[in-house]
Amino acid sequence: MKEQKQERKKKFSFYLKWIMKKFLKKLIWYEKIYNIIKDSFIYQARKKLNGQIANLLYGYPSKHFFVIGVTWTNGKTTVVNLIHKILNDNVAKTVMVSTANIKIVNRNIPNEKKMTSLDIYDLQSILAMAKGSGCKIAVLETSSHWLNQYRFEWIQFDFAVLTNITHDHLDYHWTRDKYIQAKEGLFKYVMNSKKSNKYAIFPMDDKIGRKWFDEMNFDKKLGFSIVSSSNLKAEEIYQSLTWTHFKFSYLWKTYEVKTKLLWKFNVYNILTALGVALEIWVDMSLAIKSIENFDPVVWRMEHLQVNGIDCFVDFAHSPDALEKTLSYFVDIKWPGRLITVFGAPWNRDKLKRPIMWEIVSQYSDIMIATDDDPDTENRFSILKQLTENVKNKVEWKDFFIIPERTLAIKFAMEMAKPGDIVMFAGKWHETIQLTNFGKRPWSDKEEILKSIKNYKIK
Repeated sequence: MKEQKQERKKKFSFYLKWIMKKFLKKLIWYEKIYNIIKDSFIYQARKKLNGQIANLLYGYPSKHFFVIGVTWTNGKTTVVNLIHKILNDNVAKTVMVSTANIKIVNRNIPNEKKMTSLDIYDLQSILAMAKGSGCKIAVLETSSHWLNQYRFEWIQFDFAVLTNITHDHLDYHWTRDKYIQAKEGLFKYVMNSKKSNKYAIFPMDDKIGRKWFDEMNFDKKLGFSIVSSSNLKAEEIYQSLTWTHFKFSYLWKTYEVKTKLLWKFNVYNILTALGVALEIWVDMSLAIKSIENFDPVVWRMEHLQVNGIDCFVDFAHSPDALEKTLSYFVDIKWPGRLITVFGAPWNRDKLKRPIMWEIVSQYSDIMIATDDDPDTENRFSILKQLTENVKNKVEWKDFFIIPERTLAIKFAMEMAKPGDIVMFAGKWHETIQLTNFGKRPWSDKEEILKSIKNYKIK
């Protein structure tokens, strides 16, 4: 009885805090005020000072590493893991930090902070720990948010990697120009570092990538592409449901790669990692061997086959990521239907919501709009914005609006037939869902398996 009272008290306290948080954010126009504060001199000076203090506390560990920073709208985690695999296999002990995981040599540590880039103190702590483990190379995922907040201040970068810039994070940066400017911060860190050699890699199929390649001066720079001319270009790409095969050319030589990574955008990811290897003189045959032995990153586009239905679960939550993911099924000419379950997170660049719907509508036979992380934003308001530009689609036939994600997943799996593909987008690597009623433990994968009759989760 006493335990039940304590549990009720705990729940009441949690919901009270959640209601107050929601009320205060509306009352003080939190998002608008924060965007003004974060551009102020005092805010920026405090963030820079934090960086200096953190480095001082841990003995400036980055000066002992060859530091590679990776920035991108989509795919940073896979690229960071690929680079880590190649360099850890063939060059020296390597530490990496990404959205999904942290690796010190071969020790894998889940990133439970739910942040692309760690707090500056946590990051310096990880680097100091890696130094003690004998690491000589660090590969860091660097988001535009944390570049803007100086979380990499006083880190001595050697190498800047850009893979693409698309529509995302405009809720934080307000304009695309400010978003691009934040990404450019990584390259400025490299140019201003005390390291003797400065390296960079650019995507030549991306407008900004081509521009920066032409304008920026580095000791060594390399461009990669699938379409445009570049130093490192992929061709003859063949995709199946289980692997991808392609060729690429570099300095008049042609190489072949067969990988377990699916989707054409992973060809870009592999080219990025190979570009890093080429710039620091890793033997190409060894780099390719590492790529071919690389297992897909857990929580990045996992394939589940249950009862003859192919289910794919991914973190795709931006227009670009959804298009790259869903267009794959058109490329491999899959015979069945494509059913897509997706949503949009709270207060995150509301302009992209109707664009997401348009892209999902273009590629899917059936669409199911549901909750992502509504948090303190009204779930019905999000779904209304997501579905406001419906064209040539009939509700309850071509598309369905099911706010509760558990029910949306169950509905999709009951609707699917053997030969169909069901795509679950938005929350794959996340272990919690921020609902209108507070946090709850979450796993898309478990919900999929629960929805299958007589299927037992091991």
